[in-house]
Order: sequence, then structure tokens, then C-alpha cells
Amino acid sequence: MSTGNESKGLSRNQKIAVAAIAAIIVVAAAVICFIVFRNRMLANTMRLLRIQGTVNLEDSKGISKPVIENLRFQSGDALSTGSDGLASVGMDDSKIVTLQNDSRAEFHRKNKQLELKLTKGAVFFNVTQKLKEDEKFEIKTSTMTAGIRGTSGIVYYDAADGNRESLMVTDGTVEVSATNPKDNVTRTVKVEGGKKVKVYFYEDDKLHDSVEFVLEEITEEDLSRFTLEWLANDEELLDRISGFTGWDKDNLKKALLGLANNTEPTVPTEPTTEPTVPTQASSETTPAPTPTPTPTPAPKKPAKKKKKKSTVTYAPVKKKKKTSSAPSIPSGWSKYSSGWGTTCNGHKVYIIHQYNEIFKGYLNKKWVELNQSYSEDDDGDMIFYTNGGSVYYKKKAS
Repeated sequence: MSTGNESKGLSRNQKIAVAAIAAIIVVAAAVICFIVFRNRMLANTMRLLRIQGTVNLEDSKGISKPVIENLRFQSGDALSTGSDGLASVGMDDSKIVTLQNDSRAEFHRKNKQLELKLTKGAVFFNVTQKLKEDEKFEIKTSTMTAGIRGTSGIVYYDAADGNRESLMVTDGTVEVSATNPKDNVTRTVKVEGGKKVKVYFYEDDKLHDSVEFVLEEITEEDLSRFTLEWLANDEELLDRISGFTGWDKDNLKKALLGLANNTEPTVPTEPTTEPTVPTQASSETTPAPTPTPTPTPAPKKPAKKKKKKSTVTYAPVKKKKKTSSAPSIPSGWSKYSSGWGTTCNGHKVYIIHQYNEIFKGYLNKKWVELNQSYSEDDDGDMIFYTNGGSVYYKKKAS
């Protein structure tokens, strides 16, 4: 018996009850879909998580925006902090960056490609999950790029060294590349947790390479107060860092309070005034002589642990591959976008057309007419046929 026939046998109240139940199911499904969609959207949205002190936010056109916690960021927004400011941004659920005081950064996002451009100050980054193959997260300065894949550390302009672009890695490994703006030479180096790197540029200097990275081992004492304050509030991150670097977790906390074991004690200063000479006592009373106190020697400064000497790492220069120049296009013809300059089997393919009806391919240093029809092989390569051969090109450049 059909459902329609069954419904005919129901009373009016039963039909209303069935309709109400169906409506509830539909509404519940819609709510579930909305919640799932909303959670996915929030998980992939840049948001302002925490603000402290003076914080300013501008859009890509320089127009000020209201600064409130959990504010959703747009690609192109720029965040700046004052001398008392601090701001944390969730690039998504697993990537958090914190801008310290007197700093500025621009935020960009395109699908799964995230980029933070630091133009002033310092930013601490913490990526709790390793990035997938199709994800990218980069922190850039004017000449340096740090590729973040699942690490923590701080990118900063070192004010004590002429605002030199620098990086400290507290766990994991970061690949750093730098380009000399004077000759466009680019080099790369990998920096592991427990080390810092600075970038130096030279021009026409026979004693130095054009781009040099100077690496140095660091300890918990080398971390800035800003970094320590951030670490002290994150037990999971402290465990991760101490496990990777071998740093003592308690010393990390003590360093924030200035109580680390190798903190230098304060050396007492010598008195600046001459001691008071007692006046001659009267003949009636003779005061007892004051015993001379035994001077207490100033405590000696404990010897600091010797750091390993800085090492200069020379990464190989990325040489540009030599490519043959593209052939000139005959008058009346246009480039065929899907087949112009595409690499196939190690060779460049160039195809031109007229009104998408007549096709020519560049073969053996001359233009030859191609059949309008084509076939597709198992790999998805498309093949245009000619009288004396065939021209291959891929749907996507290899």
C-alpha cells in the first residue's frame, strides 16, 4: 500500500502531528548545517583574540576600524600597537601571532595561503599543528621571509643592532630566505629551535658573500621579556619548547621574574662619603673604643656559560634556469592561453590561434598548422596533431 493511501486513513489531528514532526526535522537539519558551516568558517577566519593598551586597526585603504576582541579580520588589514600595546590574532584555529608593543603588521589571506608582513617591531608566532602540503604560512620583513610549518618563535627588528632583521626559533625548524635588494641574490637557510639568525647584506665585497646568515645558539636568558611573558601563560607551549631545546621549564618561568640560577647578583657599591671621625671625648668620660668591623668582600660574579661561536652559513645561490626566448607571434594570430609557454616533457610548448578555429604550434623553430581536433592521454595531456608529428601540452603547467 502506498504512503499516499496511508495518509488518507489518518485523522486531521494525526496529519497535523505528522506535519509538525516533519517541520521539526527540517528545522533541526538546517540548524545543524548552519552550525557546521559557521564552525568551519570561524576555523578559517582571521580574528582578533586579545588586545591590551593602545591598538589600532586599518583596512587596506588606510581607513580606521573599531578594535574589539573577536573582531573578524579582512585580508589587507594592518594592525599597530603603541608603547603600551599588545595584540594577538588567530590566523586560524592552529596559528596564533602576537604583536608586541611599538609594532606594525599587515595581514593577507588567499584561500589556504597566509602571509604576515612585519614592518616594525616584533611578532611572536605559535603554530600548534603542522601545515598540510597545500597550506602556506609566511612571515615577511622588507628583505627576509620565514616559512612557518609548525613551530614557534619570534621575528623582529633588532633595535640594538640597527634594526637588523632577525629571527629566534623556540621549537621546530623554520626555513628562512633573504634577498639582497642591491643585486637580487636570494639565499636560504634552516634554523632549528634554540637558535637565532640575523641577515647581513654586502655589495662588491670580496671577503663576504652577497647574503650571509649568522646563526647563534641561544638560551632561555636570551629571550625578551615580551616572549617570556607570552610563554609563561602557556603550559603546553612551555612543554613543547623545553622538550625540543632541552631548556629547563622552571628556568623559563624564573627568567621572567629575574630569578634564574645564573642571574648576576647585585654588587654592593663603595661608600661615596668619608667616614665620620669621632670628636675628642671630654676628660670626664672615656668612651669605649668601637671595634673595627671586618669588611665583607663583594660576591664574585658567577662565570657565564660560554656560547658557541656564531657560525656563518652560506646557502647556495638560487640560479635562474636558462630558458629560451618565446617565439614571435605572426601578424593576425593570438596566443592560445592554455598552450603558451607550457612545459611538457622538459620542453616549452607554444600554440597560437585565430578565433579559436585555426591553431598553429611552434615545432622545429617554425610555426606549423595543427588539426583542430585533439585527443587526451591517460595523464590528461592534450595532443594536437600535425602532418609531421604532434604537439603536447598539459592542462596545468608542470
